[in-house]
Amino acid sequence: MSGISAVRIPRFMEGQPLPEGYNEALNPYKNPPNSKYNLRAMVNYALQAGKKVPELTVEEVKQFLITSEE
Repeated sequence: MSGISAVRIPRFMEGQPLPEGYNEALNPYKNPPNSKYNLRAMVNYALQAGKKVPELTVEEVKQFLITSEE
């Protein structure tokens, strides 16, 4: 086994362009990019729903979008 696995695209991102650097190796010494989602709330929701985050639908994920209200 080579230790390399295929990258799985989350269900809610299918058909959309992937963010820049999506397939790049992680750098543990660099801060991760900002997310447009409230990831903590999304993970909690997925756990309560008995799902994994990549299994969430677009409709389920929309509620976790971070919007700037100016």
